[in-house]
Amino acid sequence: MANILYQAGLVDLLTTAKTWGAGTWKMALERSTSTYSPDKDDNSLLDQGGLVLITVAAYTTQTIATPTVAVDDANDRIVVDCDDVAFGALEAGQTVKSILIYRDDAGNGIPLMRIDTDAGALLPRALGGGAFTVALNAVGLLTLAQA
Repeated sequence: MANILYQAGLVDLLTTAKTWGAGTWKMALERSTSTYSPDKDDNSLLDQGGLVLITVAAYTTQTIATPTVAVDDANDRIVVDCDDVAFGALEAGQTVKSILIYRDDAGNGIPLMRIDTDAGALLPRALGGGAFTVALNAVGLLTLAQA
């Protein structure tokens, strides 16, 4: 599958009360045994049939820190960004299939993005017992530009 942006998350990203800087956005790690079939029209994430997250003892979803939106006039784009996300040392024995970004609505999670293809060929990635950090591209998490 390819990386996707979910429509419900994009609406939240652009809605005044739930924007990138105002809402609580989180990152989760989908496990390789997951049979979830992502659909851009999914309105919730954590209640999806077949979705299996990493379950090693040290794993918890992480809150995204320092969410920012910046104008990049030199390149005619808007950059949505945040700090790299550190999950700490995660025990070996499972494989990360994808990275899920969602707004925490104290319930099912409003999905924004699913990343299963990266430029560095790091996904899927087996947990090896060491630190697991999602390092974002220097350009940012997401860029918006006009054609």
